[in-house]
Amino acid sequence: MNRKARIILDRLQVIIISLIIIIIIENFVFSFAIVKGESMSPTLSTMDRLLVIKIPYIYEQFNKGDLVVFNPPDSLEQNEMFIKRVVAKENDHFLIEEGILYINGEKQTEGYISTEDYLTRSYNYVEGTVPPGMCFVMGDNRNNSNDSRTFGFVSRDRIRAKVLFKIWPLNEARAFMN
Repeated sequence: MNRKARIILDRLQVIIISLIIIIIIENFVFSFAIVKGESMSPTLSTMDRLLVIKIPYIYEQFNKGDLVVFNPPDSLEQNEMFIKRVVAKENDHFLIEEGILYINGEKQTEGYISTEDYLTRSYNYVEGTVPPGMCFVMGDNRNNSNDSRTFGFVSRDRIRAKVLFKIWPLNEARAFMN
């Protein structure tokens, strides 16, 4: 094999190995997400770019306040994803009364929610205890969010990632690690 062909083969090998590593990282470790909708306003806005972690060990160890990416319980599409905030974990008792969230009888201080006056609506889930292996999620824009109040609990096997960073727009970049 001549020298030129060897150089081409070496570079091709580096490109193929790099692509395989990128695909593995994108599918199993880290990924990027683009926000669509205003349900997480003011924390997140449409077209914000996020860095999420997909390692199950990490995202299955979520805490109250974590932002998670998941398939909604009533969705048949694998590609449909929601981003919401975990407000209650398994065995937590929750109550939403006049827009105020109580977890295990304690009023929650939620400095991240939209400051608009809460619109009282008829929701399916405003009080209960979170079953094992599940969590209760809500959007920060409580007046404009399709969340657990409507569709119920989210099981751990539907959670696909945990939001780590907001990376775009750059002047609003921030970390989301509890």
